[in-house]
Amino acid sequence: MKTMPNNTQEERYRWIKPILDKEISIKQMTKVCPFGERTLKYWLSKYRKEGIVGLSDKSRRPKSNPLDTPIWVKERIIELRKDTNLCARKLNYKLKKEGIDINDRTIGKILKQEGLVRKYRTKKLKMKYIRVPLDPGELVEIDIKYVPKRLKNKRYYQFTAIDCASRWRYLEIYDDMGNGSAIKFLKKVIEMAPFRVRAIKTDNGSCFTNRYTGYLKSADPINPRLHPLDIECQKLNIIHYLIDPGKPAQNGKVERSHRTDKEMFYDRRKFETILGLRREIKKWNNIYNNLEHCALDGLTPNEALTRVQD
Repeated sequence: MKTMPNNTQEERYRWIKPILDKEISIKQMTKVCPFGERTLKYWLSKYRKEGIVGLSDKSRRPKSNPLDTPIWVKERIIELRKDTNLCARKLNYKLKKEGIDINDRTIGKILKQEGLVRKYRTKKLKMKYIRVPLDPGELVEIDIKYVPKRLKNKRYYQFTAIDCASRWRYLEIYDDMGNGSAIKFLKKVIEMAPFRVRAIKTDNGSCFTNRYTGYLKSADPINPRLHPLDIECQKLNIIHYLIDPGKPAQNGKVERSHRTDKEMFYDRRKFETILGLRREIKKWNNIYNNLEHCALDGLTPNEALTRVQD
């Protein structure tokens, strides 16, 4: 009983077997075979050299490509990715400063081939937002991040302020997240910022506002008791904006910077004392202000401030 061939190798072998057994000539086979004489001769040659394995399809991809990215460039891309964990576009900014001209997509393909990309479970939706042009100091986002590991069984807190226009940032470490620490941090930001702070935006934490805790307890709901930070902002002529409850994306710039802190600072360093942590956080803050940003078209926060001032 005749059966259908299981694969390409078996099908081709059935066509050349009568020729190998000298039951029929090649020219006679071409009259009943859908393949040409040249193809049959090629199969016969491959079969005699390699056996039935030679009848399988092989890749016709060229062994070399004159337009391929040089190996030393690929090694440099991989080295930078492992050292900095930056995205393809930010890596391109650094490579251009080294005189290497390469496309973002090419860098992404190289990272994907090496397994150095983040795997997302779902496809991200790209939303088009209208960017309102801001001047430095016009809006500064402030938030608090837990220091991931305790030092000598004590929890510490990282206060973060980031300018929405230039992405310039300032960090401080405190041993609590109370009202006093929030006011101290605001005064420190005003002192250190190379611009005038005109407005701040925070979440609804108790160290920033009593909008959802103290207002309802106030004796006069029309004129509620103000939070100490709000009183300080009034003295300094600073507007204090609040995000909607449960909407951290409205403070997206400072939240995204906290992810960078985790990946590039806390995951790579260990601290024994609070003095060591405060010393290293100052160094890291200086490094961050000299990192290229996609939102700034490859400029660093310090370069963006210099451009605005010029």
